[in-house]
Amino acid sequence: MGASGHSLDNFLPVSFTRAVLLGGLDAPTGGQSQSNPHPVLLRLEDNAMLPNRFRGQVRECLVIGAGYGDLSSERAYIRTERLSCVRHDGTAIEVKIKGSVFGEDGKVGVRGRLVSKQGQVLANALIAGVVGGIGSGIQGRYTQNSSSALGNVSTVDPNHAMEAGMGQGVGKALDRLAQYYISLAEKMFPIVEVDAGRVVDVVLTEGAVLDTPLTSSRGGGKTPTRGPALPAAPAARHYYTGVQDDD
Repeated sequence: MGASGHSLDNFLPVSFTRAVLLGGLDAPTGGQSQSNPHPVLLRLEDNAMLPNRFRGQVRECLVIGAGYGDLSSERAYIRTERLSCVRHDGTAIEVKIKGSVFGEDGKVGVRGRLVSKQGQVLANALIAGVVGGIGSGIQGRYTQNSSSALGNVSTVDPNHAMEAGMGQGVGKALDRLAQYYISLAEKMFPIVEVDAGRVVDVVLTEGAVLDTPLTSSRGGGKTPTRGPALPAAPAARHYYTGVQDDD
């Protein structure tokens, strides 16, 4: 037991491991996206790399994350929330974890495709506004305005009453349609699309207490093990310099 009262039997320290996205993600970039992120499911593809060359037996465990998009970087940021494992004896382990997901480029977040449909909606609003203005112009062509002691009076040419009425109806209807498209565009936000099957790295930024000890995958029954010694660097010893795990 260490000074903090934890051992590798009941504590998963800060670590990292390779994972794959089992489902895609359409990460929203606006509104309540950060406070209400979308769920993400990941499967751990390797045992966790612990400090001092130890390995945590978490291969094929599942991680639930929560993701949201960022417009400026065009990346989806995923926070890890829960780790779920089943031991070789059938005992289930589920704990809360705190961490982040790093993309293939080694940066926090996963780069995706930025998709925005606001442009088409605003184009529809523009078209509706232009056609509505034409309708209002037709109405004004057959309407005469005059001033009197009672105020301004608009008079429609009786010979073109139908044309004036049609112009007025078209103008008002399309003006309301343009307002609808504008309000719709205000409610829409770009999304960052991330496909399923992406290979990422899950990094735990805070250790997690385990109610039940982790064991190796089916049939192993071993506590976390220490890997082979690493070659020393020319000037100083670096535990993770030049390490390559066997597939």
